[in-house]
Amino acid sequence: METDRLTAYYVNGDKQETSERELTVRQVLENAGFRPPEQYRLTRDEGNQTYPSLDTEVKIHPNERFTALFEGPTPVS
Repeated sequence: METDRLTAYYVNGDKQETSERELTVRQVLENAGFRPPEQYRLTRDEGNQTYPSLDTEVKIHPNERFTALFEGPTPVS
């Protein structure tokens, strides 16, 4: 049964909230404004766990902290 209770979590220090117990890596990145998500890698700060795929399901725990790292091309001028 789905509840309306929101769980706070953080991506690069910015607070996010969800009513879901699990989100995909893609959803975590997009919800935090990291677009396109294909150019980022998500790491769970606790245990330094890096997720291998944008479709990986991530359990969201209260006050969980993640880091999004840019891996896309860097423009050269």
